[in-house]
Parts: sequence; C-alpha cells; structure tokens
Amino acid sequence: MNVCVCGSMKNSEQCCAQYIDGEAPAPTSESLMRSRYTAYTQGNIDYIAKTMRGSALTGFDPHHAAEWAKQIKWLKLKVITASAVKPQNDKAFVEFIAHYLFQGRRQKLHEISEFQRIDGRWYYVDGRTIE
Repeated sequence: MNVCVCGSMKNSEQCCAQYIDGEAPAPTSESLMRSRYTAYTQGNIDYIAKTMRGSALTGFDPHHAAEWAKQIKWLKLKVITASAVKPQNDKAFVEFIAHYLFQGRRQKLHEISEFQRIDGRWYYVDGRTIE
C-alpha cells in the first residue's frame, strides 16, 4: 500500500491523490489542507494556487512558492484540530504543524488555516502562524 504523506494512514489514491489529480473536490477543509500539504511535498504549485481564494491569493507568487518548495524536505504533518463541518457552515478552521528540513535544520510551521466553501468547493483563504 502506498500510504499518503499527509499522515492520514490511508492509501494515497483514496486520499490526497484524487483531489490533486482533479478526480474529486476535497470534501472537507481538513482534507483540502492535507492535500495542500501533499501538493507542497510534490512541488505541485498549480494545485496550491487553484485551491486558494481571497487574501491568501493576494500577493501569492507561484514562482517564489515553487523555488521555496524545492528547498524543503517535508517530514510530517500533524493535524491538531479541525472544525466539524456541517452542511450550513461555509467557513472552517484547521490547526496543524508541518515539520520540515530547510538548509539542514529542522523547522516547523504551526498555523491555524481558514477555509471557505465557495460554490460547493473548499478553498484556503487565510492563515495565521503561531510561534
């Protein structure tokens, strides 16, 4: 079994690959966040850009993001909390820590990401890093 790098312990084909490949939209904010992490591990900046809206997309530089992603060795993703998604809610939050190596040093990105459902699809719209 090819386990997905997002930490879900699911087969990648039944997890993030289907969203990244465009076979299906991510059904929850957490699944979108996990698929975005996986896309970063692959350097798939097109998927990253397609899954952003609002303030997150303002100033997003795909070239810079691609260069940054090439320098990172992603180690693991830990989801701390994820909003329960209810049919009437079009906003959700996911707190996570992404561990990685950059220039030979272990680092982490601890973020609370905000997602919004627009026309039935989830998008990353904002994030706040936690030191």
